[in-house]
Amino acid sequence: MKQIMNNTLSPLQLAVLMLCARCFSMMTYFPFTGSNALVFMIAIAISAALQGILLIPAAVLCSRRGKGLCEIAFCTSRALGLLVSGAFLLYFIWDIFITTGTFAYFMDSYFSNQIARLPAVICAGGAALYLGGMSSSVLGKCAGIFFCIFAFFAGILVLSAITYPDTANFHLAQRDIPNALANDIKGEFIRNRELVMLVFLLGDVKGSKPKSVFCYLALKLVILEVLLGFAALVLGEFALATDTPFFYLSCLSNSSVVERYDAGFMSVWTVLAVVRLAAVLHCCARCVRLLTGGRAKGAAVYAVQIIPAAATLYLLSKRRWKGLAYLNESPWLLVCAVGLIPLAVMLVKKRRGKVED
Repeated sequence: MKQIMNNTLSPLQLAVLMLCARCFSMMTYFPFTGSNALVFMIAIAISAALQGILLIPAAVLCSRRGKGLCEIAFCTSRALGLLVSGAFLLYFIWDIFITTGTFAYFMDSYFSNQIARLPAVICAGGAALYLGGMSSSVLGKCAGIFFCIFAFFAGILVLSAITYPDTANFHLAQRDIPNALANDIKGEFIRNRELVMLVFLLGDVKGSKPKSVFCYLALKLVILEVLLGFAALVLGEFALATDTPFFYLSCLSNSSVVERYDAGFMSVWTVLAVVRLAAVLHCCARCVRLLTGGRAKGAAVYAVQIIPAAATLYLLSKRRWKGLAYLNESPWLLVCAVGLIPLAVMLVKKRRGKVED
């Protein structure tokens, strides 16, 4: 089969691209499912370790073969390649649907008096569509710029908000800690849909694939722990009562120059939404090219994305998005896409090798 994917990303670029996607989710919806911040922070660390274990088959397989997972599957057999690419395509369509609708719903919830959501969604979608049509190298470079903007904004929030810290949420004095910890681990795990993009784009990394995975998990762990800790310190018990602690953190932050940072929050959040949506559109378009053998070009590549766009607009027009915005997805979707599919491709390849020997 003709090679479609090119190694155009450095390990750090891929890690930063995935961090932009994760930070958008974190800024959008980040509920404290437990009863205090310390248990949740421990759960985040355990969840990151479990994600690292789950990513081992994909990292090892792509590192050995020097190709992407779908390309490796096509080299094994065309049927397997079509099956794996089709599975990733379906997941990316679902991700486009959830990302677009979540962006529109929470933007309307945060800033309903200032901006109509339909023009904002169309503008953000158009920017994401343009950026998603670029190469993964361009995506990685843009993500690096936007992540620096996010890091700068997060630093301002931390420095301007931490005036009267509240450490009441940092304790382990609660009932049934194992059950609370398990719920927090599950809740944190299912909010990492970008792991599927990470597995799909590993073949583009021109350096060490395991290094890219480790870099992403380590940086994500540091960012989540630091920002979660500061949100709990500043907001106190209110952090446990809201599903959007970082939005309210920006509302409470102030300095001698800026009274509130919620407008800055919206700007950074919108940019990260565009990056995340562009990355998903990029992956979705490549799946279409893989399934058609590279014959689909231009607008035909993006035709399949009309389905999630139409479904999103329908739900938003009927104001039925709230149920999906707070939907708890099954963790098995991520487990299958991130761990079991790469493991199956690896085992099928080994089995075939034994038969040939």
